[in-house]
Amino acid sequence: MTRGKGTMKVNPVTGLDRSLTLGERQDIVGQKAEAEASLRYAEENQVGGAGGAIDKNKLKAEINRYDAILHEGTPARISGMKKDALIKEAEGLANEMRKNMPTQDEMDHPSKNPGAVQKHIKWGDRNVQNIKRYKEIMRQVEPDDPTNTNIDRLRREK
Repeated sequence: MTRGKGTMKVNPVTGLDRSLTLGERQDIVGQKAEAEASLRYAEENQVGGAGGAIDKNKLKAEINRYDAILHEGTPARISGMKKDALIKEAEGLANEMRKNMPTQDEMDHPSKNPGAVQKHIKWGDRNVQNIKRYKEIMRQVEPDDPTNTNIDRLRREK
């Protein structure tokens, strides 16, 4: 069985192929802070060494790994013409995705709308690449907005 090579490039250090979401960034910052606190505790109390329970070198390596993940996964701040072009592309993708997208009413009441689930699945299959690109653009344009990648915001009411 052969597998195709993906089009996304994965960073070998961080394992990322995209920008981190706000929640993912906050989680990694929290893990890094916890590792730093453990390292400070170990250094202040002389815990560690050959017989110690805390490996200071391992903690330092872990902190460096968190820094690398944050550096690679945090999108660069963009402005000006590039931001305008990305917003225009996102609007075009949003308009394309709205075509044949099940309405909010269809999704809320699938028993009243026979075939709504299959319609949504087929719509999702057709728009996988558009959804990925839209989410990546929105993470770059508005990195601190946790709802910016929710495609349900594009859904019509009826």
